[in-house]
Amino acid sequence: MFASIVVSVLLWWVALTRLWRWRTSRSVLTLGTAVVFIFMALHTTVNIGAVDRLISEAVGVANATSAVKHGIFFGICLGASIIIVALRVPDVDRQRRWIAPLSAGATAATAVAVALFFSAEDAPQATDGYQFDELYVHLPGYAESAAFVMGVAAVLCTVITVVVLLGWDLGTPSGRGLAILACGVAVLASYAWIRGGYIVAARLGWVETSTYALDLTTQLALIGAVLTTLGLLWSSIEGVFRSQKQRRDFAELYMMVVKERWPGVVRDSWTSFDPSRRTVDRASEVLDALSMQADADKLPEHGVPATPESIARWVDTGESGGIGVDGLRPPVGFDAVKWVRAVGRAFQDIHLCDKAEIRK
Repeated sequence: MFASIVVSVLLWWVALTRLWRWRTSRSVLTLGTAVVFIFMALHTTVNIGAVDRLISEAVGVANATSAVKHGIFFGICLGASIIIVALRVPDVDRQRRWIAPLSAGATAATAVAVALFFSAEDAPQATDGYQFDELYVHLPGYAESAAFVMGVAAVLCTVITVVVLLGWDLGTPSGRGLAILACGVAVLASYAWIRGGYIVAARLGWVETSTYALDLTTQLALIGAVLTTLGLLWSSIEGVFRSQKQRRDFAELYMMVVKERWPGVVRDSWTSFDPSRRTVDRASEVLDALSMQADADKLPEHGVPATPESIARWVDTGESGGIGVDGLRPPVGFDAVKWVRAVGRAFQDIHLCDKAEIRK
């Protein structure tokens, strides 16, 4: 119970951050990821026993929460389908044109699953989803509904696995994330095929009802969900550590020229969810502060070619060495972050040399 609540809260937090990122980027891939996490969070929340029973009582039909879960499951499938489109269709406008038909398909599939579910004869309210599956999932109506959902999920997860296997590149963070995602989706495909096969076999009387398949697929679902979540978040996780390393390279320089000398250049992106954007803004603040310092020191517009070492020496000692304002800007082949990191490392080296001299 407690673990389910914790997982639900974490998934809602991830879903909201992805939704916020999509609001600023309008990326179809980010939209698909946000949809997946929103419905995963919903599914985890509904799986909490108290919430399960509350929904059934609110609907007024015993075990109605299982029908709601079918709709939520197709919501996850919708997000996954959008991710496939984003990975395989290069044109952004064409990607967006896929969203409406995919949404219509998910809605139609939900309607079919719910209609099949409510065609079943009423059964006593189960304490939770697991007990419902154990007691009733093989019964007429319930079995057809669950088998339909598992069939769609099995085919979709298999397709996603193949698509991702064709598109990953282990040399990039997103590629490594796709590799983990492929493993997670392959496990989920196994879950759907095994569970769907068991439901069909039990419904037709080919096998005796048993909890073995349910226990096995529950474990597979958990493993697959964890790997899928990790894969979808991997690029962001690497981005956090990469951004931290980048900012450490110019932390001392930032403290001196921005925090101590020109705090007015600080931008309002501290609350941004995107660590790479925060790093770019911090680097831009350093460049703005250097321009302010150049104005204060009355540096000429044009001067001798500047290097990271000469800029760091000017910041530390105030001796410009003939560099001009144009030399403070990133040269060709350098973006703001790369240039500021180079200056920051040179500034750190100067301070390390000063400390070594003091020890002598």
